[in-house]
Amino acid sequence: MGMTSLIITDPAITNPTWFLGSFEFREPMTTATDFLVALVCWYVVYRMVKTPKGQRNSRYFKLILGYFTCFAIGMTSAAWLGHGLQAYLDPKFKIIGWGMGATGIMLLQLTSFLIIQPGVKMRWHQLFHWLFIVEWLLAVGLMISPWSSFMVTQINSTFGLILLVLPMHVYNLKKMRDQRSKRIILALAYSAIPGFIYSNAISLHPWLNYHDISHLLMAGFMILMYRGLRQFSMIPKTFD
Repeated sequence: MGMTSLIITDPAITNPTWFLGSFEFREPMTTATDFLVALVCWYVVYRMVKTPKGQRNSRYFKLILGYFTCFAIGMTSAAWLGHGLQAYLDPKFKIIGWGMGATGIMLLQLTSFLIIQPGVKMRWHQLFHWLFIVEWLLAVGLMISPWSSFMVTQINSTFGLILLVLPMHVYNLKKMRDQRSKRIILALAYSAIPGFIYSNAISLHPWLNYHDISHLLMAGFMILMYRGLRQFSMIPKTFD
């Protein structure tokens, strides 16, 4: 039996629901793996907040702290409000996690532009900032609209990370000769793997479905992203 026979490509595959008496707990593994991503982000936030006060004043530090805080809140919300407790909540609660994710991506875009800003002509500065803000407003607007779906989050993530953040770090590496962007580029390249698994609904088992696998890989992405971003500022070493 080959490995390919173990792969399931079915978006309807979900974890079996747990019942504790009359309490219904949906998608327990998906909830746990989603929350694992949140815990990685919360740990980063904790380490950054413990940084000496004199090292926390830079705009770069604050943007990175905001990025991980948004994802910590967003993934916590996604885990419990979007999966585990969905038997008791309106599906619209998922918008909290989606919106926090979109906000985090915008902060990462601002962070990346801050890195390349010295090499970009002044007339482009406001254009880039407005581009990030308009993208965020459009994404959040669609999330709270009648056309809301997780696809909005997927498109926003792809556009924000691959078409905006990645080119900025390629520019930083190639034009500004800053080797520190290599780790960010590798992290963004790695992010295509969980995206591919999720988009193609690649599962191994109802207890290890495409949600679960992509979440586990996403936790790895957040670690790689932190290790790349901390090179640019006095941010504490974590996951080394």
